[in-house]
Amino acid sequence: MGKCLKGNDLACLYSIHWLMMLSHLWIVGLLVAMAPGTTPHCCAPAQFQTLMDEVESLSSVRDKRFRRTMISYDEKSKRMAIHTIADSPEDEYDRISDFAANKSYEWARGQCNVTPSGPFIPACIPDEAKLVRKTFTGVSPNTLSLDTYHFGTKELQMFATVGANCTPVELVKMSPKIPQPDGQYLRVFYNMTMGIKDESVFTPPKICFQKGTKFEKGFFTSLSRHSIF
Repeated sequence: MGKCLKGNDLACLYSIHWLMMLSHLWIVGLLVAMAPGTTPHCCAPAQFQTLMDEVESLSSVRDKRFRRTMISYDEKSKRMAIHTIADSPEDEYDRISDFAANKSYEWARGQCNVTPSGPFIPACIPDEAKLVRKTFTGVSPNTLSLDTYHFGTKELQMFATVGANCTPVELVKMSPKIPQPDGQYLRVFYNMTMGIKDESVFTPPKICFQKGTKFEKGFFTSLSRHSIF
C-alpha cells in the first residue's frame, strides 16, 4: 500500500509540529459521530482503504496547506490507521487507533505517543443532515450517482458528497467565524478499495513499545479522533 504513495511530488507545507497539533482536524469531516439513539442517513462501508487529498486555508496570514493521507478503516474490529506523506520525511506522521484496546499510537521522526483512543463511533451521515443535491459524475451511460448533504454547527458548516453505499467522495468545510475565502477545507477521496488488504497497517512500530515512549492518561488531540473523518 505504501509503495503506491511514494514518489508523488507533493507540495506539503506542514512542519511536524503542525501535523501533530492539527492532525485531528481532518477527522471531524465527512462522516461525523452519531449520538446514541440517532438514526443516520447512511453509514460508510464497514471496511475500506482510501487515499485522501486535503487543501486547507486557516487564515489570510498563513499559506495554503496540502497533504495526502492513506486511510484504513475497520469497523468490524474497531480500528483505524492513517499514514500522511510529504516531500520531506520530517513532514510525515502516522496514527493507529485500536478502539477495542482503548489505545491510540501516533508517531513521527522516531518518537511515539500512546494515548487512550476513546470509544469507537461508526462513520455515518447524521440524521439532521439535509440532502441538498443529487447529481452524477461521468459521461452517460457510464455514470455514478452522488448525493450531497449539508450539516454542521454555528462554528463549522459541512457539505459532504457520497456515492453508492455512502462511500465518501468529497467534503467542503467552512468556518463562518473566519472571513472567506479563508477558513475553508477541501478533501477529496479516491482510489478506494473495499476490505483491508494488509492487516499490518494496524500494527504499531517497535518505537511505540520502547523506553522513552510517552504514555498519556488523557487525550492529546481532540475527541474528534473518535470518528473516521
